[in-house]
Amino acid sequence: MIESAQESATGFAGASVHVFPPQGTFVPAAVTAATGRSERFADALARITEQTDEVSAAEGRVRLSRFLTEAEPPSVEELQQTGCLELASFVTSLAAHRTLCDAHGRPAVVLGVSAGDFAAMTAAGVFSLRDGAHLALRAAEVQRGCPGRMVALKCSCEEADKIILRSGDRDARVALVFDDRSVVVTVPGGEVRALREAASATGVQTVVTPVPFGSHHPSLSPQMGALRGVVASYERHPATMPVHSAAGGRVYRDDDTVPMAMAENLVSPVDFPASLRQSLFPGARVVFDLDTGGALASSARRILAQSTVAVHAPFSESAFAW
Repeated sequence: MIESAQESATGFAGASVHVFPPQGTFVPAAVTAATGRSERFADALARITEQTDEVSAAEGRVRLSRFLTEAEPPSVEELQQTGCLELASFVTSLAAHRTLCDAHGRPAVVLGVSAGDFAAMTAAGVFSLRDGAHLALRAAEVQRGCPGRMVALKCSCEEADKIILRSGDRDARVALVFDDRSVVVTVPGGEVRALREAASATGVQTVVTPVPFGSHHPSLSPQMGALRGVVASYERHPATMPVHSAAGGRVYRDDDTVPMAMAENLVSPVDFPASLRQSLFPGARVVFDLDTGGALASSARRILAQSTVAVHAPFSESAFAW
């Protein structure tokens, strides 16, 4: 049973997991709403963007401190056009993380889902804030060069495999599994018609994701090499808390070759149910979804339906006590 936000979010120092979201789920209006109802979150976002705006300005990009908090928030398309969509997700999830740390205590574990690894590693102190912002921007450039498209299917992983077989597209792969009713398939050639028709024939709903590239596919080895070089160019520090990678399927270790481990995410599928369960250490009491749309919370609730662990999505819960 899920308790009220006020009851379940109090006193969770060291008993929580913070989940950093992937691409394709960012909701700009949720940021505006959060800054309006939480002074603590607004302050955290302002402190972070004060530093990351210097990174944006140096590269000729918009200052998110103003762009994200205008009365009329920017659209996802506008953020894409400015090349700052990934950075917007990065700074917003970090602001949510810092706000929750201030209000309810530091988490015991941070879980990065796909591109969420960059913010999760920054939250854990592996990268400085400025370096993390640079890394988010440069990694996004590599990812935009990945061929293909991604299609969300309302079905299980097993059903998705059957749909792929029926479509005749031998190169398509399940890229992300969110729960037993939600998966994402990468079609490396970018032609998604056959997959969508195969899904429709079996009564499965599909949506082409707003992410204009493929990811988590074995064909992306060249891009993996490029991303490894990007990550390797930034100074790294020991993590101040465990960072679990949903794509890597494990916790990053101090003896890891971090650039390679992070770059391998481009070719490795994401199993969110398995990773979420693995990240729940003994005594875990709450999972916080840092996604602005709360997209991961619904999956987490289904995954943890038989447990006593609460799940909260602060951005999408109007009564949540930041």
